Amino acid sequence: MASGALSTIIDWTMNSTTANENDFPEWILGVIRCPNSGALLSLASDQLLNQLADRHARSPMTNKIGRTVSAIPTQGLVSKDGRWLYPVVQGIPCLLPDEAIPIDP
Repeated sequence: MASGALSTIIDWTMNSTTANENDFPEWILGVIRCPNSGALLSLASDQLLNQLADRHARSPMTNKIGRTVSAIPTQGLVSKDGRWLYPVVQGIPCLLPDEAIPIDP
């Protein structure tokens, strides 16, 4: 039986009947960290996401391992050190270190 934060995550996952990109539970930010730097994560602002989308439109961006990013997500988590963006898709953050999108070119 899971307890504490893990139990809460499991309960939220199991009881979510609808998931969309705006369903990300902000309380989880106190539990997860940037897998690349260990920094805290916060929700990326619309301004940052728009800036990255504009930059991506001018010159395709790549993730940490050099793969071209197909599109900048409409919601994401950004490391507090300002180095990495992690996509949030249907309320689920993709925290794979290699999939992180560098914020600075």
